[in-house]
Amino acid sequence: MVQAVTAFSQTLQWDQATALARPEDQLVNSVVTRLILSREVAWSKFCTHAKVRDLAREAKVLSELKEAGRAIGLSPEEVSFFFKPQIVASCRYQEELIEGWSNGQHCPWSPPKDLAGEIRPLLDKVDQTLLQQWKAISSKSFDRVDFYTAVQMIQERGIPADVAKIAARPLVPRSSP
Repeated sequence: MVQAVTAFSQTLQWDQATALARPEDQLVNSVVTRLILSREVAWSKFCTHAKVRDLAREAKVLSELKEAGRAIGLSPEEVSFFFKPQIVASCRYQEELIEGWSNGQHCPWSPPKDLAGEIRPLLDKVDQTLLQQWKAISSKSFDRVDFYTAVQMIQERGIPADVAKIAARPLVPRSSP
């Protein structure tokens, strides 16, 4: 099991090191990585009969991300703007996976990984990468092409369309005040 997590961690590092042409693509690649980790979270929660939503944990994660964001020059609002959809997308994906497994869809073959000891540290690494990537592009003026390209990239990795649209929401053009 430790070897599987180590191999997965090396895959994450390789993906992060693979520079794509557009910074938005790098961000979307990390969003996909976070959603892939959500599969592992869902499998662990399914096997332990844990609830998908843990509002106290979500608030703690968001608070820690805001503090880390502040340290690199992001406002708490900018951090929330990006990460709230990521949290919602992750929860939606977990709910969909668990519902499918409960209704007889094919379950993963491997035993679940330890949520606190194995999966969450990987999520923390991805979140720190996402913070840096969001800092680099958060002031960019996005257009609909950015949003639809992100949705397509996420779906191409096997993520459902509704989840992809939630995760890509920060790339929707912001309306003028």
